[in-house]
Amino acid sequence: MSQPSPRSGSALIWLVLGIACLGPVLGLLWWAISPVVPGVVVQVAIYPRETEPGGYIATDAYFAILTAVVGLVVAFLVRRRWTGSDGLALAGLTLGGLAGSALAVLTGYAFSAPSRPQASAGSYVDVPLSLGATGWLLVWPIFSVGYCFFAQLWTLETESSAEATQTQIAQLDEIGN
Repeated sequence: MSQPSPRSGSALIWLVLGIACLGPVLGLLWWAISPVVPGVVVQVAIYPRETEPGGYIATDAYFAILTAVVGLVVAFLVRRRWTGSDGLALAGLTLGGLAGSALAVLTGYAFSAPSRPQASAGSYVDVPLSLGATGWLLVWPIFSVGYCFFAQLWTLETESSAEATQTQIAQLDEIGN
């Protein structure tokens, strides 16, 4: 087993940073397309005006869909262009996806309505953007690594199928001669 070169470590760092840089862009997009949940200011916090607003579900769904699509695209590009170890690529996709998801959420939060607006009690304001469950942060890395896993299985199946076909052709040639 060969030792990883110092260059592979720097390639991993660049891969993680490159993927993580997509997070703020994704966060801005998430913030822009997420529905606004109307709320009312109570003495200590903001509460939604409706008992179960659908905006919360849509916000989580948009985040999950955006991170899944970005995870698949990034994994596709890394798989096509990466020349290093597959293990380092998977580590980079996982760490970069986690960092990108976290940066996307933080960026969305930064641009959303303030959590303590300068409004009196009873005033109508927008509820700040929020992610319903922190598990959604794992969608990006799961889709990235999952794509690589299934692409590798497909490649192995295709290669073994091609080898089996060549073996069968060689056996038929021997029978024919």
